[in-house]
Parts: sequence; structure tokens; C-alpha cells
Amino acid sequence: PDSLKARIDAQLASIGFGGRPWQMDWASVYSARALTLPDYVNGRVVYCGDAAHLLPIFGVRGANTGFQDAQNLGWKLAEVALGRAPQALLASYSAERVAAAREICAEAGKSTRFMTPPTPGFRLLRAATLSLALSQPFVRPLLHWRTSRPHEYRHSPLNAAGDDDALFDDGPPPGAVARSVRLGTDRYLLDGLDGLGFTLLLFGHGAEVPPDLAAVAEAWRGRGPGLQIRHVDAATADGQAWARYGVRHAGAAYLLRPDQHVCARWLQLTPDRLQAALRRAHAL
Repeated sequence: PDSLKARIDAQLASIGFGGRPWQMDWASVYSARALTLPDYVNGRVVYCGDAAHLLPIFGVRGANTGFQDAQNLGWKLAEVALGRAPQALLASYSAERVAAAREICAEAGKSTRFMTPPTPGFRLLRAATLSLALSQPFVRPLLHWRTSRPHEYRHSPLNAAGDDDALFDDGPPPGAVARSVRLGTDRYLLDGLDGLGFTLLLFGHGAEVPPDLAAVAEAWRGRGPGLQIRHVDAATADGQAWARYGVRHAGAAYLLRPDQHVCARWLQLTPDRLQAALRRAHAL
């Protein structure tokens, strides 16, 4: 208690509150943990948030990761519970989110070694980073606590197997979060998405959706939340989205899951390719 009091007094003094009376009501020792279950689905029990993983408080990843778990699980659980998708869809939740937790555990280890260097080498690295960051911009990313970067489901079983991902020079790849490009003062590309069904971003000229693609969307709407088509026209402010998505010619398309992760992208989309991607994304 005496040691804690001295440290708290010093902290108060540093912010201009030295000498103020205060009383310690409670104190404890915090032990950082970076742990995850190997599987988040056990029969009819599904784990998420702190029940699935324990992440250290530094980096502010615990609540953020729990929200991302829920976003990933919500639409999949609904599809399975309503009989529109097989149980295998829940297995993809576990595969994707366990990988995300393991990535964060690895990053937590980096943060821990930076804050409390375990060896002279790590202490030298921290001292060099802190001193150089004052004048050298290239060093500053080493101080980033990696709190805001979402995990990319690059190896998800729900990503389309035969799309045109390798042909794109830019834009979010399958597994990445879609980019909500600003199109105006208060207008963004992903405004208005309900989060219940899939979204097809269709890049073209004019607002007309090809009848064969519209027919696929109509068929999927008949089995649940379905597929919403959002046209992205280069002739309007939407042209900014073309650049951010690596699109150069009309006919390109991105398929977004309800949690707004990309699961397929094409330079030219046909009904058969769209149908196959939707079936794979539902584990059908």
C-alpha cells in the first residue's frame, strides 16, 4: 500500500493535483492473459467474447473483438436456426474468429515486450524506437498498438474459389472489410445497408441492373434476407469508389457478406459465378 500511495501521489502531482486528499478503497494485481479456445463451436454451444478468448487490456481489443465475434456469428446463426444453411456455416465462424484471436494474441505479445522488455535487446529496441520517433516518421508505426485493424478472413472457407481476386491491382480482397468510401458531405458508399442480407456492389454506367443478375437477386430474396444490389456509377461522385475498389471498367462487382466482409470480387460478373459464390458463402 505504501508503494502504491507513493506512485499515485506522484501521478497526481504530475497532472497538477498534488497534495489533494484521497483514500484508497480497493487495489488488485492485474495479470495480462492472451488466450483463446481452439474451437468456438461445441455441439449446440457457441462461444464468443470473453467466453471464447481472454485478451489483455492494453491495445483495447477485448470489447472490439467481442463485437466482431457477434457481427460474424449473428447472421450465420440466423441462417442455420431458420434452416436456410447447414451447420457447417457455424464452423466457419469458429475458423474465422479463432484465427482473429490468434492474430491479436501475437500482437499482444509484441505490445507486452515493448512495454516491459524482457531482455537487453528488447530494451535497446524500445529506447531506439522512442528516441527516433521524435524525428523520424518511418519509426512511428512501431508505436502503433494495432487497435483498429480488423482481421482479414483471407483463408475463409466462405470466400469464392474462382473469382478474379488475382486480377485486381487494388481494393479490398476477399476476407477484408469493405471500404465505405465518402461520396458527399453526408453520404457514404455503404450507407443504408441493413446488415441482414448480402450486398452486391455492381460497378457500371447508369443505374440499370442486368436482368440475369436481377433474377439471381430475386431468387435469393425468396429464401430470406437475400441479396441487395447497389449500383456504383462512375459518372457521379461514386467514381471515387471505383478507384478505392481498384475498378477500371464497367461490369466489375464485389460481393459483401452481412458483416460487410468481402467474399468475392470479379472484373466481369455472370449469373453463374454469382450463384456459385452465394452458395459457397452459405456453406451450401
